[in-house]
Amino acid sequence: MTDHPTAEPPAAPPAPRTVLGVRAVAWLEILLFFAAALAIDFFLLEGDRFWDVRPHPFWLIVILLAVQYGANASLVAALAATLALTVGNLPPQELGADVFEYWAGIGLRPALWVGVGQILGQMRDRELAERVQLRSRISMLEHQNQLIAQGFEELKRTKSALEARIARQFRTVITTYRAAQSMDVTDEARLSRGLDQLIQSVLSPQKYSLWTLGPDGFELERSVGWQEADTFERRLELSHPMVQHLLAREAALCAARPSDERKLMGQGLLAGAMTDLDSGEIVGMLKIEETAFLDFNLYTLENFNVICSWIAAARIRARRWRTLQADRVTGANDLLMTAEVSERIYALLGQLGRRKGFSSSQLVVCAHDPDALAPEQHSILALALGEAARTTFRATDLAFERATEDAEYAILLPGTPLHDAELLAGKLRDAIGLHLPASIPLATVLIEARPIEDAAPAPAEGGAA
Repeated sequence: MTDHPTAEPPAAPPAPRTVLGVRAVAWLEILLFFAAALAIDFFLLEGDRFWDVRPHPFWLIVILLAVQYGANASLVAALAATLALTVGNLPPQELGADVFEYWAGIGLRPALWVGVGQILGQMRDRELAERVQLRSRISMLEHQNQLIAQGFEELKRTKSALEARIARQFRTVITTYRAAQSMDVTDEARLSRGLDQLIQSVLSPQKYSLWTLGPDGFELERSVGWQEADTFERRLELSHPMVQHLLAREAALCAARPSDERKLMGQGLLAGAMTDLDSGEIVGMLKIEETAFLDFNLYTLENFNVICSWIAAARIRARRWRTLQADRVTGANDLLMTAEVSERIYALLGQLGRRKGFSSSQLVVCAHDPDALAPEQHSILALALGEAARTTFRATDLAFERATEDAEYAILLPGTPLHDAELLAGKLRDAIGLHLPASIPLATVLIEARPIEDAAPAPAEGGAA
């Protein structure tokens, strides 16, 4: 299972560039302010650097930097304002004036600049420190929220996966029973659908394939879930390590075992021979190419082995049934002969009629619209025809199934010319009507008289008459 990456804490914004503990932008603002102020004083005013202006314009930069950047920037601005005001610009000392009063008057404004700037700057520094703490705490809380959200989503996915597994386990008995019913058939088309239902319900693979055993190895019969981008082989020669392992009647290959993985050669996760336990005959191979991680376990491997044997037994049973059906004389209802028998009788009767000089006919019975009838209605029509032939016609008049997909049937009338057969068609219609239910109107049944040669051309005679 792939671990989900944990959320990383958000990166802190880059610290602003400082020079001597003061932001570089503050230095630039101080330089531009004093350059502009001194230029205005020099070119437009008296050039005394605003000495007698109250309040002094230099208060602006001191207070601005204090509330914007803190105490350090305010101190630099106050020192710069002091230098800009006093360097080369001290007023002359009056005669008899007290020296202390003189320097106190000069230093009062720089002292106020420094003092007020420090008070406002310290307040700003405390605010900035609290802001940094709040931002750090917010970032930490956001990081914790992301971790909690990811943990919740992971918990939901785990919960959903566990619920799905529990639901599959609860459905195992029901689905296995239904799959077993679908496997207990003799028709190969229905058996093929039953195989898919069995494999899906018990193993739940995402990609799998069924193979048949030929003289040169295993050949792909059907694949489920394969994509065009997949590079799985469609044919496995006898020289392939997987084929050699399975034909030696070894255990199923599992990619979880390193020795088996080398034999699989990237062609799947599980591969097993479909072997009949009674006869030991190998009829093919079942291979799983992809499945969910939670479904790939020892329990799955045991079920895989059972299903391989189950499929082999079902296919051998269906093959034996097909062989027995090919040798049957009568069909499933025991009233109509099979199409295989009718072909031989038609050929024999046609050849005998040409030799002895008599003609035979048949009555072909079918529905006007075969697709409109359900399979059970076709069976009812066949039963009605068989009963009609048994109770109405001669013992030599035989009812047959025809080898077509439209559920056609025929009654063979030996020694009966075509015009007599046309008269017997009405008699057959009345007899069939006595055995048909109301759900199949007699008007939907078509009866046609045909000569016997139209049904089965006579084979070439192999000797003298």
